Amino acid sequence: MQRFLDSLSFSQPYLLGLLFMVVVVLFMPGCATASADSAGRTRNFATTAATTAGGAYIGAREGGGKAKNAAVGAAAGFVVGETINYFNNKAQREAYLAGYEKGQSNAVKQQYWIARDNQRPLLDDGYEETYYEIDVPQTDRDGVRREPTKRVIRVVMPKEETGS
Repeated sequence: MQRFLDSLSFSQPYLLGLLFMVVVVLFMPGCATASADSAGRTRNFATTAATTAGGAYIGAREGGGKAKNAAVGAAAGFVVGETINYFNNKAQREAYLAGYEKGQSNAVKQQYWIARDNQRPLLDDGYEETYYEIDVPQTDRDGVRREPTKRVIRVVMPKEETGS
């Protein structure tokens, strides 16, 4: 029994560290829904904290419980976490730029078709066409920022009859 208690007292700090890491990983994603920018920072913090704590735990366990080995493990975990964050943020930036370029391309195509339709001869088919230009504000959703744009809405209504 004494041996079990000695083993338990030796592993208690590591179990507390592991418990803290699990609590951070489980409760931090709830904060990620605040906004796109804070979600990225929270995710980066949680990743770095988890990999640093994991590295410290592995370093202490494999190094016989020495503080120096735990510090080396924590440093290695920190480097791994920052590397993961770098590649994750790089992929998000590339996806944002690809979406932005696609949006610019679609806006040019839309303007082309509007100009083409406006130059077509009108037929008297009993309908009246009206075009309304609206401003679409900037939005931030799911980590993607959509820039403010202008859209043209085509409204087709029957012509009003003048009974004289």
